[in-house]
Amino acid sequence: MTRQRIVLYCVVGIVAYVVALVATLPATWISRALERVSSEKLLLRDPAGTIWSGRARVYAREHSGPPLELGELRWKTAWTALFAGRLSTDIAFGGASPPTHVELSPFGLSVQGLDVSLPGRALASFAPALETFGPQGVLRVRSDNLRVEADSILGLAEIEWRQVRFSRAPGLVLGSHVARLRGGGSKVDIELGTLDGPLRLSGKGTWDPKAGLAMAGSAEHGPQGPPALVEFLKAVCTNYRNNRCGFRFAL
Repeated sequence: MTRQRIVLYCVVGIVAYVVALVATLPATWISRALERVSSEKLLLRDPAGTIWSGRARVYAREHSGPPLELGELRWKTAWTALFAGRLSTDIAFGGASPPTHVELSPFGLSVQGLDVSLPGRALASFAPALETFGPQGVLRVRSDNLRVEADSILGLAEIEWRQVRFSRAPGLVLGSHVARLRGGGSKVDIELGTLDGPLRLSGKGTWDPKAGLAMAGSAEHGPQGPPALVEFLKAVCTNYRNNRCGFRFAL
């Protein structure tokens, strides 16, 4: 056997070993990656399968008490896309159907068909200031097509908070509201609106990675607003008058 053939066999053997190793990487790798990306706010438990095809239970870490279970996450990655220089994965969360399609390439990340529902309590994991109130209801995040690149966000998305309630105020009815997001480059424009209920919410703002979030708007009710709602707005709003509360904040 010639030296060249021996070298060729060694190279083929090493490549085959690396491919087999990558193909069987356990799903725990996905768990660690999600925790890092979410700054430890999300946890994956009971992972099964590999990084290419598997499932796990998703939890939101809470500041007090045990983690909040959000549902089952399932993923399946297409090998063929790797030859085109991108990672193509279908992700299903909870009972969502069809799955969300995610593509990662050196140029950015694209997400298609996003439609995820979460318990309102999960808000406390990402907005600690709300934990005191005990947010309840249902969150729904939707987007047909989003693209995130190094310095831009492109696409439309909606975040609905339906049946908004707080456990610390059991008699308070706030209705359902929506934040409509439009990514047009280096910033995201945000518009607030009301879907139903006695509280009418409106406002506009922007978010960008450097300046953060800035919002301004108003919350108001009709002349005969529910007493619990009137008392709530008076308690949280120093400029409440004529059934209306204006707000402005930056984070």
